[in-house]
Amino acid sequence: MTLILAGSIRIAPERLAALRPHLAAQVAGSRAEPGCLAYALSEDPLDPGLIRVFEHFTDEAALAFHRASPHMAAWRAACAELGVHERRMFSFDVSAYREI
Repeated sequence: MTLILAGSIRIAPERLAALRPHLAAQVAGSRAEPGCLAYALSEDPLDPGLIRVFEHFTDEAALAFHRASPHMAAWRAACAELGVHERRMFSFDVSAYREI
């Protein structure tokens, strides 16, 4: 079974430029983790300030490692400092998946 997390966060559009380096660092750090199958933080092109979140981990242990990582702590601090809000995340347990 793998885990998929999907959701969104929001930031004031005028703060996006300040958030972008943190987005890149968070994605790079997460993708390098053991058990991370996919990780994306993407700006919505039609809704300025809306960031789409997609995470795919091999199991709960990989997700726990991710949540405890130093770059995750830095990400949380940057989000708080820059006023990221409206965090909505959903977790899905996936028993099987395939490329189509």
